[in-house]
Amino acid sequence: MIEAFGWVIRSYGQEMVCRGGDGEELGRGMAILRPMTGGDWQDAAGALGRYRQDRFLALAQPGLPLDRLGPGGWLEWGGGRYEVMTARPVWVGGQVTHLWLALRPIGEDAP
Repeated sequence: MIEAFGWVIRSYGQEMVCRGGDGEELGRGMAILRPMTGGDWQDAAGALGRYRQDRFLALAQPGLPLDRLGPGGWLEWGGGRYEVMTARPVWVGGQVTHLWLALRPIGEDAP
């Protein structure tokens, strides 16, 4: 069962690249990304429950170097750039099976 999370992300995901504030590549891994629903926002809402509609949920392989992104760092996925709002490891059976990420678009394509 635990291996199923990794299989789904590898099979249906796309490559995600972690970049530091200077644009240096820090690491790669597979991830699935989709727009957040209202229910997702109950777990990732900002200060005082505020939120915007242009946010995304990603399920990613563990091991992405998110702790090394630093100020100005970003993720690339599917041709877009994303800022990490929240990152949580998901534990099953005593091990991290995947990462739950709340993202917002940055750059020219961001609303």
